[in-house]
Amino acid sequence: MIEILIGLLIPVLIVGAVIALFVKRGLQFRELCEHGVETTGQVVGKRSVKAGPSTSRRQKLVYRYTDSVGVAHEHTSVVTWDVYSRHDEGSAIEVVYSSKNPAVSAPKYLVDQARSALGR
Repeated sequence: MIEILIGLLIPVLIVGAVIALFVKRGLQFRELCEHGVETTGQVVGKRSVKAGPSTSRRQKLVYRYTDSVGVAHEHTSVVTWDVYSRHDEGSAIEVVYSSKNPAVSAPKYLVDQARSALGR
């Protein structure tokens, strides 16, 4: 009986964690749209990772930026192939970070898409 409950509970917890992650990132994008500060960051890494059992890959850029008080932050973001191919390590990238929580950021083009979707 306990094995059955555990077998049912684990998938529910996994789905719940995935939903929580999507909700958290959605709220972060809302914060970036409302309280975003534009800055220029620097690409410090590029990764192309396999996206599961399929042959597709996800492109990620690792970038570093400095907020208005001089604190450096680093973030990894999944980007389109076009954006990935246009940025080399060491190149500049337009970034938006939250004035309320400067550790929250995204590439500017993603925030622009979110603003457009929200009608802002």
